[in-house]
Amino acid sequence: MAIKRNLHNIDIAIRILIGITLIYFGFVDTSYISNDMARWLLGVFGIVNFFAAAVRSCPIYALAGINTYQK
Repeated sequence: MAIKRNLHNIDIAIRILIGITLIYFGFVDTSYISNDMARWLLGVFGIVNFFAAAVRSCPIYALAGINTYQK
């Protein structure tokens, strides 16, 4: 089963930027956030956004019936 693309290029770019930023603050530079749970949650959320951008499909968008992809 192929994953159906549902993200526009702008969505992908935004998710990449947000993903990298959250991964950085969650796992790399831990001096900004002192709470371990908050850092892990931010890092994991960053990974999820980066993965969604990489596969060009968001599972939450798919569940909600949202499709921003335009050919």
